[in-house]
Amino acid sequence: MDYKNKRILFLGDSITALNTTDRGWVKYFNEIMEPKHFVNVSVSGARLSNGQPVEYDGNPVFLGDKTDYNQNVLANQIEKISRAKDKNNKHYSYNPDYEDFDLILVAAGTNDWFSKEKCDIDTIEDQFTKNGAVVDSNDINCYTWPGAMRFIYESLKSMYPTAKIYFCAPIQGFETVRGYTEISYKRRLMRMICDRISDVTFIDTFNCGICGIYEKDGEMGRDLIDGLHPNVNGAKKIGKFNANAVKCSLL
Repeated sequence: MDYKNKRILFLGDSITALNTTDRGWVKYFNEIMEPKHFVNVSVSGARLSNGQPVEYDGNPVFLGDKTDYNQNVLANQIEKISRAKDKNNKHYSYNPDYEDFDLILVAAGTNDWFSKEKCDIDTIEDQFTKNGAVVDSNDINCYTWPGAMRFIYESLKSMYPTAKIYFCAPIQGFETVRGYTEISYKRRLMRMICDRISDVTFIDTFNCGICGIYEKDGEMGRDLIDGLHPNVNGAKKIGKFNANAVKCSLL
């Protein structure tokens, strides 16, 4: 299958929101993939799972230190997409850029505060089946990673039924900025949830070549400018790794 000339949608946090700048991995991803069309709705500070309570207003925004983490979540990026592609909603403007996509990449999870309640491998199945019955989509808990990822998948699949969906693991960072143990656990959890959904592809960006021991807190390291966000070297590693993973999945 040809991997070029695809229509691609990106969702995520600040690492993906850097888009096609020199420090944006999307730039180097697109240089390899050569998409026909792409849209990036990523927002700095975005979280994979919800805070409580959440009102989806289709306007996830970054507010610096005052970021509204209840609103700046992946589900609100999906709400934005849903409204933009709706030709029949009198209250929102239809945008043809959102009409259809072949590939959808979801890259988030770094900003989620870590707890066993939100990220418990032992409770993944609670968001899929319970007492021998399938958990209804309306009853899943988006406060948890399994529930949020199931919601993201089902929402995107309902809007773009033929699109191939990918979840990208968070990258490594400096220990005091993005601890290895926590990020490693999140990566393992994301892989297991992708396995449970089955109809998604897990991209292990954790292994893109960025290693936390070569980074610094608030200063330029080998691949990160501050122990968290990529420099040009880091962006190239992420972009090339993700592009090659997508290419392999399309063979």
